[in-house]
Amino acid sequence: MEISKETARRFIVEKQGFVSEPSEPSSETILETLRKLGCIQLDTINVIERSHYLVMWSRTGPYRRELLDKLFFPDRKVFEYWAHAACIIPFEHYRYFIHSIKEHQESTKDQAEKWLGNREYLLDEVLKKIRKNGPMSSKDFADERKERGRGWWDWKPAKIALELLFWGGHLMVDHREKFQRYYDLTENVLPSNVDVTEPTEEERKRFFILKTVDAWGLARAREFSDYYVRGSTKTDMKTKTVENIIQQLVEEEFLTEVKVDEAKNQHYLLNEDVDMLHAISKRDSEVFEEVAFLSPFDNMTWCKPRIRELFGFSPKLEAYVPRQKRKYGYYSLNILHKDKFVGRIDPKLHRKENLLEIKSLHLEREFTPDDAFKEKFVRALLSLKTFLNAEEIEFSGQCPKALTNLT
Repeated sequence: MEISKETARRFIVEKQGFVSEPSEPSSETILETLRKLGCIQLDTINVIERSHYLVMWSRTGPYRRELLDKLFFPDRKVFEYWAHAACIIPFEHYRYFIHSIKEHQESTKDQAEKWLGNREYLLDEVLKKIRKNGPMSSKDFADERKERGRGWWDWKPAKIALELLFWGGHLMVDHREKFQRYYDLTENVLPSNVDVTEPTEEERKRFFILKTVDAWGLARAREFSDYYVRGSTKTDMKTKTVENIIQQLVEEEFLTEVKVDEAKNQHYLLNEDVDMLHAISKRDSEVFEEVAFLSPFDNMTWCKPRIRELFGFSPKLEAYVPRQKRKYGYYSLNILHKDKFVGRIDPKLHRKENLLEIKSLHLEREFTPDDAFKEKFVRALLSLKTFLNAEEIEFSGQCPKALTNLT
C-alpha cells in the first residue's frame, strides 16, 4: 500500500484527535480523548498553563480544567505513572505498567541507600504517617537538611522517600493541588474494578506497539520507543525486538505495511484503519481546517525525526536554552494549520493583569498566510484567551504585522 506524504499527514492529524468542530467538552469527551492518545505528559512549566491542560485544549477547545482534574479524583478514571515521561494514563491500561512498578519495587532498597543514605528509615516513617493521616504531600513533611543545594533535583529526604514509594507502587497520586502531588496508599487509590492481571512480556510489547500505532496513526519500527519510552515502561522496545513483533502482528492481520512517498523505511497502521486511510486519500477537503497551538510536550511531536521527515518541521523547546541563544522564545507553541506546521507562537500569561502577551510569532519561511488562515488564527488565539480566562491580548517583540492587528 502506497500513500503520499500529504495523505499521511492528514491521517496522522485526524488520528491525533484534531477536528475542526470538536464536541462540547464534557468529562466523557475529555476521557475519550485521553483514551485515544493513551497518555498525556505532565510538566512543571506554567508560563501560560500546564502542558497536559494545553494538550487537551488543542483538541477540544476551551473546557473547564476541573473536568480533567476530576478524572483523578473523585472519578478515579486515570492515574499517574511513567509512560512517555511522567504521564496521565487511563486506568484500563494499568495492568500493562505492573511490570514496571515491580521492577522499581525491587530496586527501592538500593535506590534508598543511594539517595537517602542513613535516612533510609524515612520509607517506613512516610508510609506510617500516610496510613495514619490519609493523603499527604511533600510539604507536610519536615525538611531535615542543614544545607540546601540548587536545582530542581535538590529534593528534601522526605520527598525522595515519597517518590521512591510512588515508583515502587506502595503509594499512588491521590490528587494534585496547585500541581502539588498528594500521595496515598495504593490500596486507597486503585479502584477495585481495575484489572490487575499481569500480562506476559509479549502481551505488554504488543500492547505498547498497537497503542502507539493507534495514537499516531502511522509509525516505523524505530519510532515505537518514542511514544511509550522503554526506560519508563521497562520494556525491551529495541528496534530489532519491535521488528519481530511487528512481523507477527502483520501476519495476524493486526497491522498493515504502508509505503509513504520519499520516506525512509516502512510505516505501519492498524488494519482497522485501512478504510479510513483510503477515504482520506480520496478526499479533496481536510478534516482539520483550523489552526491549533500545540504544547512543546504534545504527543504529536514526541518523535522529532518523524515530524521533520513527514511534516518538514523541526519542533524546538528553548526553555532550557540561554536567553541570548533563543530564536523562538522560552515556551513557544507549534502552530498546526490543516496538515502542516506553519510557525511558532510564544505566549505568556500575566495572571494578575489578566493579560495574554504574545512575545513573538514566527511563521515558516515558505508559508504565506491567506485570509482563511488569518481568520482561523484569530479564532485559535481567542480560544486560548478564553481558556486562560484572559481579558486582553497584547503583541510584543517579533510578530508579523499582518497578524498583530487582527484582534
